[in-house]
Amino acid sequence: MADLSRAHMLAVHHLLRDRRDFVALSPTWRRIHQAFELGEPDGKQLRFDDQQRRLLREQAQLAWGFDPLAGIPEGDRRTVAASAIDEKIAPERPDARFVLLKGRLPPPLPELAPELSLRVPLDSIDPNGITQILVIENLDSFDDWHAFVRPTELADALVLYRGHGGLARGTRRLLAGLSPHIPISVFPDWDPAGLFIAQTLPRADALLVPDLDQALLNKGSRAHFNRQHRATAHLDRADLRDWSSLWETMKTHGLSIKQQHMLALGTRLRRVMRNDMRR
Repeated sequence: MADLSRAHMLAVHHLLRDRRDFVALSPTWRRIHQAFELGEPDGKQLRFDDQQRRLLREQAQLAWGFDPLAGIPEGDRRTVAASAIDEKIAPERPDARFVLLKGRLPPPLPELAPELSLRVPLDSIDPNGITQILVIENLDSFDDWHAFVRPTELADALVLYRGHGGLARGTRRLLAGLSPHIPISVFPDWDPAGLFIAQTLPRADALLVPDLDQALLNKGSRAHFNRQHRATAHLDRADLRDWSSLWETMKTHGLSIKQQHMLALGTRLRRVMRNDMRR
């Protein structure tokens, strides 16, 4: 029973809730049938009478720790563990309410040396103490942010790792809840995937890009650029506003340039606003 996933549990819940007499004999239901040996196969269907539904409910509750008719537990693993035997069915990942920060942290969070970062829960961040935010795509570039040749106007920025999985959800939650008066800059790789990340965040007011020279262009990868065809297709349709010229330049070169090469070559970074109010 341990290898039954949340999707299997939801399938059982829907059967019991709707008092269904049959379900399609899909891979999901084949696995449930194998686990509980309940239901009568009938061609491409699996049939249940009242007694079989009752037995399925009882056996599932014994195996899972909660009544599947009442629904599948929601929340994080600690919350789900209060009722479920397998707490890993929790839909909320452990990092979903956390972010990884460095730079100018808002009070009462501590001051940090440039090389240090802090993983904090979202509810510990006072948005009133944030002047501006910089989101960085890659973890090692986030760690090395203090070593980049960066714009001086970002000196007071709260620096945020974009993250993956749960951390990425935490980042998106933080950005979505900020006042529109707090500017958000994004520093990704110089390639379609990086621009896609910036364009699809809940908010992004500026993009941090490298000053291109031949030494940096020589480090670019055409193969990596060409593999990012989904991001390319999206960007060709997207409203990039004042980032459109950057996208055209990126396509002209057809190269993926990584943040690590910008750091290694001491490349100067500059900010490009999404909506240039000077015009």
